[in-house]
Parts: sequence; structure tokens; C-alpha cells
Amino acid sequence: MKKLLLLFFTVAGFVSANAQNTCATAVPVADGETVTVPTIAGTYQLACDNVNGELASGAVGVWYSYTATANGILTISSNLPQNVAPNSDDTRVSVYSGSCGSLVCVGGGDDFSATNYLTEFDFDVVSGNTYYIQWDNRWSDSGFDFSVAFEPVSCFAIRVLNNPTNITPNSITLNWNPATNSPVGYQIEYGPFGFTQGTGTVLNTTTNSVTISGLAASTAYSYFIRTNCGSNVYSVWSPSLSFTTAKVCPQSFGFETNASLVGWTTSGNGAYGLSASAPTLAQAGNFYWIFNTNATAASNNWLFSAPFALQANEAVTITFWIRCATARSLRLTVGNAATTTAQTTQLWANAALNNPTYTQFTATYTAPSAGLYYFGFNDISTAQATATLRLDSINFTSVLGTNDYLTSKFSVYPNPANNEVNFSNDVNAIVSTVEMADLNGRVVKSASINATEGRISINDLATGIYMMTITTDQGVAVKKIVKQ
Repeated sequence: MKKLLLLFFTVAGFVSANAQNTCATAVPVADGETVTVPTIAGTYQLACDNVNGELASGAVGVWYSYTATANGILTISSNLPQNVAPNSDDTRVSVYSGSCGSLVCVGGGDDFSATNYLTEFDFDVVSGNTYYIQWDNRWSDSGFDFSVAFEPVSCFAIRVLNNPTNITPNSITLNWNPATNSPVGYQIEYGPFGFTQGTGTVLNTTTNSVTISGLAASTAYSYFIRTNCGSNVYSVWSPSLSFTTAKVCPQSFGFETNASLVGWTTSGNGAYGLSASAPTLAQAGNFYWIFNTNATAASNNWLFSAPFALQANEAVTITFWIRCATARSLRLTVGNAATTTAQTTQLWANAALNNPTYTQFTATYTAPSAGLYYFGFNDISTAQATATLRLDSINFTSVLGTNDYLTSKFSVYPNPANNEVNFSNDVNAIVSTVEMADLNGRVVKSASINATEGRISINDLATGIYMMTITTDQGVAVKKIVKQ
């Protein structure tokens, strides 16, 4: 939590005729202006950026408005050199659309960075609409300056990405909030992690989601997305984004590459993160994960794994290495989502870790049913001033996993083959998809199936060795195929 600064200064004559205390009397601002805010003392509307909560009492605000004369992006910023004490150096802003009697949050901003508590917030504005701007006293009621800058755009970009859904080893659905102004659709380009834009696969959709199939299991991908406003008008492309297909055991994670970390997420009340390159402190390689302490309260910091596709009764063994120079407490959990509330099953815990050199620990889990599972490492150490808890070299294996069993129950023939490969099984597993991948992991052919047996043509494939992935309702079978 950032330091709370409630500064109350009374400066004779420091009153601006432009500052207004209610939404109804909000002062209009324009592009290019720098506005001086007086001591904040007006009516208050619940903040749009409420991450750090509200004052128990005494919340006040000051109001401004902006009426758009064209479509574009408006940036309001208190991150200006003149905003130092005794003027406020800690600000928060909220932006609303609608009318003063019925305000709707557009969004808001608080800290510019972890060390700069001034504010910079940009948002889409539509020609003819009025937007209401409230600065409040969550951190300080002192006056300050803010700037207003407008940039015209012909097509609004996507602003909010949502979590992927329908994740499987070979497919995923990407989701996002609709862009401003109801565009006609969206365009996505995806490819191997870190691919050069222009060399990927392009998809078009008229909805705010897209399902991508024919992917390789346990693999990270990069993608870009932009808005299609019609008549060959597009928004700018998004920055490079990423997703991963569901992991299938065995898997190893050493924090060494960006691709291996795709799909891993965090949560907590303290600092944590990937270390700098430090091979003398890593169990292997150059990197490790460190759970930093919360110096004033017990830690509750999480590292969630990427999703694992496990089959019913698949027995997973997790090994990991821990090093800590002071007494720490860590536990390993599993659940059906990467959230603290979903991590309902504890697999391992040690409340008295004190390992000055790396020590390996082991936990096991048997999946009760087929589905997606997320594993969580949870640091719950008491308040401490020094960060020492390091995690490295995590391995997931399923020695007696269902997938190994299922592979043994599938027959593929002929093999070697020239034109087509037949497949069948003796456990009544219903096949949903069959994919052929080359030895580089690139999927070169896929087919949708809804039967316990079938065939796939390989007549158009080059001579060589391929991995045939058969996805079923009972698990995933992988067979090696030789194309003559």
C-alpha cells in the first residue's frame, strides 16, 4: 500500500475561479490547456479507480468537463514538474460519461508508477459526447496542475482484454471487450511465440472473441489484434500479446525463457517476481522466482501455474527446489482456476522452511476428473524485513498418467504410410480432433472427428516423421507416424 498523504494547507488567495465543486458546475477544459486545481472541497462521486479503496469519511472532489468535437483519445495528466510539495504530489482521477444525474464510469487512474504517485490517464472520446472529470482527495486535498491533450483517431483500438476460455491442448478462445463506437469486426494475427508480425496466420471475426484451433499442445504463441471499422479502415495493431495452450505432462519450468512463463500469473499483498540474471543464486540456469516479504503484515503472495489438461485419475508428481536464508512458510495448492478462492486443495505445506542451500521437495496430486487444473505456490510467511524465499526448477510428471495408458490403447495403421492413416481404440474413447505435427512442433494438418475411429489423409505431406496427436474425451494419445 502506498503511503497515505493527507495534506491540509490553507493558503490565502489560492483560489481559482475556474475550479467547481459539483458535476453540474464542472468547468469545461480544452485540448492543450494546463489547469490549476485549488484545494479540493466539492461534492464526491464514487471513484472509478477504486483499487486502493475509499476514505471512511470526508471524501470530496473537484469537477471539470470535456466535450469532444471529434473522435479520438484524450489524455489528462498531473504528472507535471510543478506538482511537488506544497502542492499535491499524490492524485487520483475518475472520468464519467452520461449526465450529472446518471454518471457512468469510463475509467480512472491513480499512481503513474510504483514510485511516482501523480496520475496520467487516457480514454476514448466520441464526437459530441461530454465527459466529466473528478479529481478527489483519496490521498491529498492540496491543489495541483493537470494538462489536457487530444489525439484524433479514425478507428478505436481494443482497450480491455479478457481471460481466454475453452482452453485445450490444441485450441483456445481469445476474448476482449468491444472497442468504442461499435466497429464492424476485428482482425487477429498469431504465430509462434515472438514471431515477426506479417509472417503469422490472420483471422477475421465480427464478434469480440475468436477460437483458434489446430495448435500444438503445451505451447506458447504470440498474437496481435486490431479493430476493423469498415471501408478498409483499421485501428493500430495492439502490442505483441501471448497465450498458451493447455499443458500436458511432463513439463519443466526454470524461469529461463519468456515463452515458458506465458500463462503463469500472480496475486498477493507484497512484492514478488523474476530475479535478475544471477546464476550463483539459481538452482539451475540463470533465473529463479523470489517471494519478497511484506514488512508490515503476513505475506499472502501467489504464483499460479499455466493451465494443465489432466485426465481422470491422472497421478501428477510435482518436484521443486526451495532456498531461503530466514524462516519462511510456503504451501502448494491446486484448483480449477488461477484465483485464490479456487485453490481449494492443499497438496503440500511447510511452515518452517529454513534452507540456506537449495532443497528439493515433492508433492503429488491425482485428478478426480478430466479438466483444466492450475497449481498455486502460496507464500504465507510472517512479516519480515528481508526477502529470501527462492523457488526454482519446477517439474510436473505423470508417471502413470492416463495419456500414457490411452496411447497404448490406440492403433494407427498402416505405419509407415503413403496416403492415409487409420486409427481406432479399444476403450471406446471418442475422438474430437486429430493433428499431425512435424518434428519442430508445427501443426501441418488437422481434422475434426466425432467417433471412436476414423482416418486422416497424409497424401499432401512431405516424406518424414510426424507426431499424430489424438484428442479424445478420455485424454490425449500421441503416436509417431512415418510418411513414405
